[in-house]
Amino acid sequence: MKLQINNISKNFKNVKALDDLSIEFETGKIYALLGRNGAGKSTLMNIITNRLFPSSGTICIDGDNIYNNDDLMSRVFLMGDDDFFGGISCFAAFKMAKTFDKNFNYDYALELAKDFELNLKTDINKLSTGYSSIFKVILAFCSSANFVLFDEPVLGLDAPHRDLFYKLLIATFLEKEKDVCYIVSTHLIDEIANLAQDAIIINDGKLVSTGAVEELSKSVIEVIGPKDLVDKAIINSKLLGSNKIGKVYSAYVSGALDEVEGVTVKKVDLQRMFIEITKGN
Repeated sequence: MKLQINNISKNFKNVKALDDLSIEFETGKIYALLGRNGAGKSTLMNIITNRLFPSSGTICIDGDNIYNNDDLMSRVFLMGDDDFFGGISCFAAFKMAKTFDKNFNYDYALELAKDFELNLKTDINKLSTGYSSIFKVILAFCSSANFVLFDEPVLGLDAPHRDLFYKLLIATFLEKEKDVCYIVSTHLIDEIANLAQDAIIINDGKLVSTGAVEELSKSVIEVIGPKDLVDKAIINSKLLGSNKIGKVYSAYVSGALDEVEGVTVKKVDLQRMFIEITKGN
């Protein structure tokens, strides 16, 4: 099953939040959706789930437009900022979720609440930032949707709870695997890099890079050495960024290198690659 983002643009008065964006997500994968603040990640997620309407473009599942199609819309779930349950308890909210989604895994929700130490008697609007995230994460994991979108799922979570979230992400994905797609939007790139198969990077509302995490990391390299030698090595490469500490010069580049003695070439991780291609040098 495929979720297709077709030439989506979104304008807010004079601001273009998304600019002719086309992406495809498929079940059986975990995606990292990456971008700096204001890149358009949350706008995209809200358009996918019909909370916002695009200025142009379409959202489809297997070629069928999801708008005004309740069956297709039920296949998408967003763990976001909105609270649709008002001032009721977590326990009551889980019961209500079952009425919206007949296949909502209510028993699993209670089990996860215990694992996360969530007090089910607490009103949703009185939860701390961390426990509000936990409540929404549980709703997402227990949803029967095929495409589950997590928008900053570990916001406010301490290290043990973040670790539990990532373990559950893998466990529930492996249980459903071919029938589910998890799309995780987060600023904690190092934490999601080892879990996601594919990464999608957007900047200023545009798609700047997409592909397998391992391949994306290989697309940017760091060249270290005296500046004159580094400049010779990278003369036929695309310079993405650089820094200098003392006499040591580092350049982050993509493309082919010329062979030059006296420089060191290093692979970079996904986070460094993301930093260099989105900082606008």
